[in-house]
Amino acid sequence: MESIIHAIFFNNWQRKLTALLTAIIIWFFVNHSITETKTIRNVPIRISNLPSDKTIIGLLPNGILSKRIALTLTGSKEVIDEIEPGDLEVNIDASAIDRTDWIFHITKKNLVSLNPTLDLIDNIADVDYAEFVIKLNRLVTEKIPLEILNPIGTAPPGYEFLGLWPHRLVQTVIGPEEEVYRLRNQGLTLTFNLNEISKSDLDAIKSQQLGGNNNEISFLVPVKWKQVSIPFRNNVTEEINDAEAAYLRLDFLRQELLPIGQPIPIRIFYPVQSLETLNPQTISLENSGPVVAKNGLSLFSKPLYIKNVSRLFLEVVRDFLEIQIAVVPQEGKERLPWGLEVVTPHQLEETFVAFQLAAGNKQTSTTLKKRESLYRKRFREYFQRLAFYISQDHKLDIESSIKGDKIIITEY
Repeated sequence: MESIIHAIFFNNWQRKLTALLTAIIIWFFVNHSITETKTIRNVPIRISNLPSDKTIIGLLPNGILSKRIALTLTGSKEVIDEIEPGDLEVNIDASAIDRTDWIFHITKKNLVSLNPTLDLIDNIADVDYAEFVIKLNRLVTEKIPLEILNPIGTAPPGYEFLGLWPHRLVQTVIGPEEEVYRLRNQGLTLTFNLNEISKSDLDAIKSQQLGGNNNEISFLVPVKWKQVSIPFRNNVTEEINDAEAAYLRLDFLRQELLPIGQPIPIRIFYPVQSLETLNPQTISLENSGPVVAKNGLSLFSKPLYIKNVSRLFLEVVRDFLEIQIAVVPQEGKERLPWGLEVVTPHQLEETFVAFQLAAGNKQTSTTLKKRESLYRKRFREYFQRLAFYISQDHKLDIESSIKGDKIIITEY
């Protein structure tokens, strides 16, 4: 047995070794001469040496085009079999671009291996692909209108969303002339979600307010929310760069029943068309029940409240509120119409706006004008909501009737 093994390995060993080495060399060359073809999809295209005053439509901030390409590679089977998506990218030298619409040609010299174990230059024989056009554009800077839309979602329990400010900003965008001008015409929008604000967030702001007397809460929009997506950059987001974005906020009203804290004057209104029979000489309000007289004036003395307005609004209008009962021919109707009236509403609006502006931080005249518009709108919204309440869920509802020469309040 030993002699057989010895004969196999050692008889004519020089020839056998030469044959083995020859076989290995032949296998090596044959293996490397076998070619394979493979298509790699979604290959990124990186642009280098782009002139500072030019850009390419679809170029992302990282220097890669948003559009990708499919490459069909032919080369050494050993390497082709190993190539996977993500192993390579195409590099285009933009200094060679000599026209607006440039059809570029890809060779293996344009291929960059992202996998250090792959030698593309020595192992790729041919690169095939669909025609690809690069559009060179002038690089421009434009201010794009940015509209902050009303938020989605719901306010935390116990709070009501009042509004946001500012509604409009501008975003300075740098990019291809064609895309930037299209975006300027379309504009940008941004929407916040109220569901991302908790009750504890607003309670904390309320507790930190100086004086703690106002029930309006301003939630300053965090920096991470001040991101806007740019369509021609594949919707990559960037931070809002308008200086006024620093003031971006969402306003809430803490829902409270606010006591008026003083009696309300109650007056009789006499329509001109019935003045011959119904006038101060023939009929007057009886000071009884909830109505008391003070210095010749009738007052509704029962405690009254208002809600769905701010404390500041109440402070401004408190002394200018009154109840009016209209004396009209009853014609079988026992109940007289009544209403809540505000004296000198325009002057009160000016006072409300002045207080709000005085409480704000120093800002530009343009910003102040925008804020003034906001506060005027808010005053009018509060004005529309104004109603008297006896309790949280019970609105004041006065029932009065004429008995003889007196107007008597029977229920409220």
